[in-house]
Amino acid sequence: MLLPAFCSSRPRVVLLTAFILVSALLLFHPSSPAASYSPATFNSQAPYSGAGSFPIFDDDEDWVYDPSIHHAAANQTRGKRIAIIGAGASGSSAAWFIRRAGRVIEKRLGKQEGEVLGEIVIYDKEPSIGGRTSVVYPHNDTSLRPVELGASIFVDSNRHLVKATKRFNLKTIDPDFGETGLGIWDGTQFLYTSSISKKWYSDVYDTVSALRRYGPLSPYRTRKAVGNLLSKFANLYHPTWLAQMGPARDVETFVERVGLGSEYTVRKGAEWATGVLGLGQKWVDEIMEGSTRVNYASNMVDIHALGAAVSMATGGAKAVEGGNYRIFEEMVKESGARTRLGEEVFDILPQHQLGETPAFEVRSRILATGEEHHEGSFDQVFYAMPWYHSSKDYGLHGLQTHAVEKVEYQRYVHLFVTYFTTTRDRPVPSFFGLPEGVAVPNTILTSSVAAQQDSSIPPPRFQSITWHGETKPGSGEYIVKVFSQTYLKDHFIRSMIDEEPSWLVRKEWNSYPELRPRTEWPPVEPVKGVQYLASLEPWISTMETQTLSAREAVARVVYDWWGLGYGECKGGADAWDWSCEP
Repeated sequence: MLLPAFCSSRPRVVLLTAFILVSALLLFHPSSPAASYSPATFNSQAPYSGAGSFPIFDDDEDWVYDPSIHHAAANQTRGKRIAIIGAGASGSSAAWFIRRAGRVIEKRLGKQEGEVLGEIVIYDKEPSIGGRTSVVYPHNDTSLRPVELGASIFVDSNRHLVKATKRFNLKTIDPDFGETGLGIWDGTQFLYTSSISKKWYSDVYDTVSALRRYGPLSPYRTRKAVGNLLSKFANLYHPTWLAQMGPARDVETFVERVGLGSEYTVRKGAEWATGVLGLGQKWVDEIMEGSTRVNYASNMVDIHALGAAVSMATGGAKAVEGGNYRIFEEMVKESGARTRLGEEVFDILPQHQLGETPAFEVRSRILATGEEHHEGSFDQVFYAMPWYHSSKDYGLHGLQTHAVEKVEYQRYVHLFVTYFTTTRDRPVPSFFGLPEGVAVPNTILTSSVAAQQDSSIPPPRFQSITWHGETKPGSGEYIVKVFSQTYLKDHFIRSMIDEEPSWLVRKEWNSYPELRPRTEWPPVEPVKGVQYLASLEPWISTMETQTLSAREAVARVVYDWWGLGYGECKGGADAWDWSCEP
């Protein structure tokens, strides 16, 4: 999905591997009424359950879609112009999806490319494409393998990302963490540690020790609940389901029709885990809390149940060799969009009166020179970034004057990502108050439950610590990544490894929304003609769900403009929404 997942590149049957190890790296890791869908009735139509379950439409191989339904597109006198604000996962995906939709319409009408959908222009204040999928090179040496600052992995159920790697011939690699042990730290002691040995019998030891501490029912019930969640989520890629539902006109409709709405989003993760699933308290406090803290920097008593469930999803963790940003770079390239990188949009001015056909002027500033750039005649804006940058930000003035729905301020998690290199292959025992010679795991998650229950106990200073392998094979120099919600001073790093790091870099940013229980959602179109792609982030914030948000936004636009629908796979057609191929 989404989805944070946990597995080591070393095959293990131990339940902790299935539910934790991959999680340690993931930072961010339709117009028909919702009432028309019920899981019970739709299951008879064979919802998506993996490769090979897509309808083939053999009986419709001669089908041709009637171009007369696209009369609005046929009567256009010029190609529509698109402005996209933000070149991250959602902005890049929006460019790619709407270009596909434009080409489908142009082909059906026998028009030249660009006659129906014209220029796409993408703005981003950063000098590169990818948004939160950015990388750094140890020692700034591009001959070394890069490491992810943001979204580190994706999983098999992330259908768009998996298909993108195949389409763009991008090599994927396995994560290289958790090779020698995992621990759960509460700020004063290790609550659980797995074996640091790679011997075959360490799997047996870990399984037995985990079962003693957590029992068999909690892992089983968690896996069953997550499997149920994934089966619902998979319908979002099924062409029959998509065609039946159509584009959602608000977030509530979108999340409820897929069965991942209020059942998961109005209650806290801890309440859902213990009260609904009946999970053991230690499992919730240690395993699940460790997972939510590394994935979303949230405790189980704060995060909504969907965020907690997503943090426990599993299955086939992978990353793109060279950086996950390459997926979105390729999407932009294939869309043919013109990019204006290193430019900050400071206003968007509607050039129409209320009730008229939307038209916009985008005003930007080149950050390197301060020079302003004004460009008009955009028919549609996809706003692919947070609406506000802070609680004191009032948004873009031009858009606020034409707003039809108010966007409430959304709090984002302020996260620090610290990378460094060291000759140590794990933290020194003294960092955790342990005697010399004690073997310490090199993947460490945290739980704040002890601090929540007793104010005299300090909470963990970090969300996670993960050793990421050597900078290059045989170098004896290891890459370490630390997530925290406070700035980690140099002496803190030195105390972790008992030496000076050979390289150190810090990244501070608003990484993802606080996934708190909620009953209301941001509008998807706060201004007519402006699709707000970050509206889905308080539901779940991942690379994959941002591509889904972009697809939904494009679906609304192309249906209204051209009458182009979801899941149009008949006659061997290649639907613009990418749903025809497994």
